[in-house]
Amino acid sequence: MTLTGPEPRLRSLYRQSVPGSRINEDGLGLLGHCAWIVDGATGLSTEQLTGGGSDAAWLAGAIDEALGKLTSEGYGGTDLLQRLETEISRAFEDATAHRPGLHVHHAPSACLGLVRALRAGEGRLRVEGLLLGDVVALVPSEQGIVRWTDERAKPFERRTLAALEGGGHEPGRMPDAVRRQIMDNRTKLNQQGGYWVVNPCLPFAGHELRFEAEVQAGALIVLATDGFMRLVDVFGTYTNSSLHAALAAGRGDDLIGELRALERSDRLSEEYPRVKAHDDASVLVIAAETSG
Repeated sequence: MTLTGPEPRLRSLYRQSVPGSRINEDGLGLLGHCAWIVDGATGLSTEQLTGGGSDAAWLAGAIDEALGKLTSEGYGGTDLLQRLETEISRAFEDATAHRPGLHVHHAPSACLGLVRALRAGEGRLRVEGLLLGDVVALVPSEQGIVRWTDERAKPFERRTLAALEGGGHEPGRMPDAVRRQIMDNRTKLNQQGGYWVVNPCLPFAGHELRFEAEVQAGALIVLATDGFMRLVDVFGTYTNSSLHAALAAGRGDDLIGELRALERSDRLSEEYPRVKAHDDASVLVIAAETSG
């Protein structure tokens, strides 16, 4: 059956991206029926490879630019990620032409969450999601708020936290044991038994976590990076449902303020173990609706 009617779109209700330190390595965007959020991570090179504020910030910007271009050209689903893989690889080659022969683990990488709104029938819309890494989508359903995220990196994150050995550390200083564990984690990047992210030197298309959900027109969907989701996952002051409700009530700025206050109250990361005292925090609240 061919579905007819107004084309679906996603409308931005709230968007915020605040840096945890000097440089924000997150990104977010929305165009037509497609929205995305990016959480960058710099590679292991001791020297910066690109011309951005950092290599991860460069990659977040390159992903945002490429997704805007590809979405406007009508790409979607796995086709979109395959083209993104090509675009990002070429952009990185151009940006690092002055540094030939780089080892793959020197390259930056990024988690990516992307949703598209598609027609599903009268009064309903279908949401398709593609996730690489631990960014989060909160999607309403008849049973309540459903959280979607790619859990494949979680075992490696737990090893990193275990390397902290329960002791605090000064903000901006990474313990040697943690750095070694992160380096070991990176050897499992984009391979079976490891975890999958956007990387300009390694293939990732076709390995994303996919989900679909039917939602009512006007339903609010949340995309967030793990820095923002600390309110649920680290500090435990919200649940997925209560966080979604707070954002739906227009409390986005209040939530950012609460997050930063909680981080400052545990400056040495002793009560709430984490590698970064303050992480980049980004959230995008969108409504799925028709254009008619």
